[in-house]
Amino acid sequence: MSKLKEVELVSTGVYLPGDPVKFDEIEKVIGYLDDAPPRMKKLIEKLRPSMKELIGIDTCHFAVDPVTKKINESILTLATKASRRALQSANMDSQEVEAIIIATPVPEYQTPPISTLIQQELRIAKCQEFEIHSNCGGATKALQIGYDGIRLGRFKNALVLYSQLSSSFLINTYYNQAKIKPENLLLRWFLSDSAAAFVLKGHDKVENGMQILDVYNESVGLDWEPAMWMYLGAKNLNLQETYEKGLHHLGQDYSTVVNKSEYFFVNGFKRMAEQAEVDPKKLDYLIATIPSNKMLNQARSVFDKEFGLAPEKWFSAVREKGYSGGATIMIGLDDMLKKKMFTPGQLLACMTIESSKWMFGGFFLNYLK
Repeated sequence: MSKLKEVELVSTGVYLPGDPVKFDEIEKVIGYLDDAPPRMKKLIEKLRPSMKELIGIDTCHFAVDPVTKKINESILTLATKASRRALQSANMDSQEVEAIIIATPVPEYQTPPISTLIQQELRIAKCQEFEIHSNCGGATKALQIGYDGIRLGRFKNALVLYSQLSSSFLINTYYNQAKIKPENLLLRWFLSDSAAAFVLKGHDKVENGMQILDVYNESVGLDWEPAMWMYLGAKNLNLQETYEKGLHHLGQDYSTVVNKSEYFFVNGFKRMAEQAEVDPKKLDYLIATIPSNKMLNQARSVFDKEFGLAPEKWFSAVREKGYSGGATIMIGLDDMLKKKMFTPGQLLACMTIESSKWMFGGFFLNYLK
């Protein structure tokens, strides 16, 4: 077997649809739940004043026309625009792409896979392609496939993507409002729309630029109930019955997420660092997807104690860009690079958890001089 390649993260690309939406304007954009049961409407009124401070988002983005309330993008258009930006930044023609790996929680269609549609939009005559069904952990799963494929020589480069159109299942007309429950409410303030892309290339040795040291993923929810769910799928494809029961609504057990996320972050990060043989104390920055001020402050304190990672080493773009699942850590890295915060000579870690069945993922980047 030939020697394994080293992998460079050549460029990033992000697409955020529309103008920034102020947090207090979110419901105006995606619509109010005016037909929800009285108990739910009272709960919304009770929650609304505290949501901004709880979540820690000032502005976010939705692919929704603020006047007509129509969705004006798709998973495909978001992903294609992010791809083109990443390829342009890499000075790379789309025809050179040898593999497309995209993760998304809700695909464009049940079939064909969206990876093939992106290939068509980019006019790539032949490539390998993979579609991954996942939420917050999707970006690191896609990255691992791209990283491993290049390391093994299956392809010389890869376009790694995550695309999320949250507004498609958050706009008020999507709901059977009579069946709305408390677990369906908070996510309407949490989630937004975006897509992000990485361009990866293989080398015998990465001499400069951002070298991916390792990618890590684990699923550890054996004895844990899902803390996030949407039960629209093969088991519930009688669409009328699914709508009548409200099974298509996205839900989250927020209390469990707040109480248990720290455990999964700490243990997942510990195993990730051990696998990569990276000393956490040598990290210059840590990007993590934590859409909650309370959870973020708790995590910073614990990581300082457990790993010697001072709170000032943490970075997030969530406050300005919003939270859109797996794209969030990719957007964070893109933001750091644009602000020239992550520079040659530095070491960075990115990590995320997915509460749907408790998964952890992350990667290490060494910015070579």
